[in-house]
Amino acid sequence: MSRQTQPRTPRRPIVPATGPRARAVALDPAQQAVIDAARQLPQLADPLDVEVAISASVGPLPAGREPWDVVIEHAVAVPSRRSLALLRALAALLPEPVAGLARDEADRITGVPEPVWGQRITRLTAGECWIADQAAGAGHRTLLCTYAYDHEEHAGVFLVDAVRSGAVRNAFVTRDVASATEMLATEVPLSPLDPVDAHTLLAAAYDRVDTGADRGIDPDVHVVRLLTRRRIAHVLG
Repeated sequence: MSRQTQPRTPRRPIVPATGPRARAVALDPAQQAVIDAARQLPQLADPLDVEVAISASVGPLPAGREPWDVVIEHAVAVPSRRSLALLRALAALLPEPVAGLARDEADRITGVPEPVWGQRITRLTAGECWIADQAAGAGHRTLLCTYAYDHEEHAGVFLVDAVRSGAVRNAFVTRDVASATEMLATEVPLSPLDPVDAHTLLAAAYDRVDTGADRGIDPDVHVVRLLTRRRIAHVLG
């Protein structure tokens, strides 16, 4: 019997998908980068690693293009360990009201194990701050601010343009607080700075970054932007 004369097998009707995955939304490249970064979150143990993973995925964003509502909607549409971990990370990293939305949606997910860092990421504390003021000579100020999860300390180091733009020009986060402090102290004496004053200065410097006016900013400034903004809000309230 030829292929032309074989009886046709009736095709199954196309049934629209139902359930959570049917509601998944399309993502732009910035949003997809966050979703991709979330793949590693369930395997991580250290909350600082979680913060860095999400913060680094975002990078610089055009004004008004924060990706969070759609990212949260996508996580809710595809519930999984990865989605729950992403929602817990966003609840810690982002300001209200987005943090509250992520937290509420995470609480609604059932039957999925919590990430091992889920409680610990909420226990961020701020410590001492120092400043190396080279405004008169090199034209910048360097801030070193310490933080901790439980008793495990880390620090953020921020070079702020003190003469022209007032923006953060370079930044990094380190667990080796002693080495970072020693490195800075060999260049110029470090002076203690009230944490509120330090984070007020840092907030203004990151505001200058977010305007996009200064083109000489190291990419690492954007890599740690989200986690730094969290620490600013934690100290300033």
